[in-house]
Amino acid sequence: MMQPLSILVTGANGLIGHRLCRRLLEDGHMVAALSRAEHPALLKPLREHGRLRLFRGDITDREFCRKLFRANRFDAVFHLAVARYFPDPAAQRLPALEETEAYRTNYEGTLNLFQAALGSGFGLPVWVQGSAMMVYDIEHLETMPVAETHPAAPVEPNGFSVLLAEEACRYFGRSAGLHDAILRFPGVYGTGKESGVIAKFVRHCLSGNPAPLEAPGNRTSDFLYAEDAAEALLLALSWLQANSGELPAADRLFHIGSGEEVSVAEAARLIRELTGANIDIVERPAAVSRRFCFDNTRARKVLGFRPRSLREGMSEYVNELMG
Repeated sequence: MMQPLSILVTGANGLIGHRLCRRLLEDGHMVAALSRAEHPALLKPLREHGRLRLFRGDITDREFCRKLFRANRFDAVFHLAVARYFPDPAAQRLPALEETEAYRTNYEGTLNLFQAALGSGFGLPVWVQGSAMMVYDIEHLETMPVAETHPAAPVEPNGFSVLLAEEACRYFGRSAGLHDAILRFPGVYGTGKESGVIAKFVRHCLSGNPAPLEAPGNRTSDFLYAEDAAEALLLALSWLQANSGELPAADRLFHIGSGEEVSVAEAARLIRELTGANIDIVERPAAVSRRFCFDNTRARKVLGFRPRSLREGMSEYVNELMG
């Protein structure tokens, strides 16, 4: 058990963030939970905790970031705040990158945090950065499963902006001695997330709607349980503290996947089984087939990461929803 730390969590009201806050509090740390929400619903069960402080603010606001770091000394930062770009189906082309909320939050917001930490007068905290599978061109992968050495090739603002945030991490590591780790996540599921194919399937199966569930069998993905994502972040912090010397940038990047490549149709059948839904699963091929799975070998060997199987994680998820 590490000594109690003062820890900032951005994106604290998110799917992974609120679970991480809970785990940090359970481990005895002091947690500053940053969210843009006026009433962060996912943090409500933790609000009475004596070691939790809630901060409302936007990391795209440079002055807010400066004030936050000048007024508070943080031993560690988990940077999980992220904004998504959702394309306009009627648009003929992508918008200018700098016009998207994804760019302003994911890249410029990350820069604001780094610069605020540098100017705080307290020294740089240990930094654990969340990233995503979107840094890859999912439909044109060279190898499978995807290892950390696979070339990044984002094709839309979400992937490009989080890759820029990763590069900012590496830059401050080289130029200012930032002690950091970058964790790339695949699709993450769990209570608190309403979007995504897993949440959609579970809602349908629990609704009592007898309509068949359509699921493509020619698309696979890597589905990670949110509790495992939070565990990986904690393992990364412990690893950074145990390795305080300078580490090559390549050694600080981890793919945090389940290790299972599962078709969307397989996931649908598992959800039907676990919920007891009496419905048909119709495999209707997607127009474009696609495969994806992270190679989590480095995370297993270096961090000691041991994710749940899809069946284990999905069982916990469904049981929580069913009460």
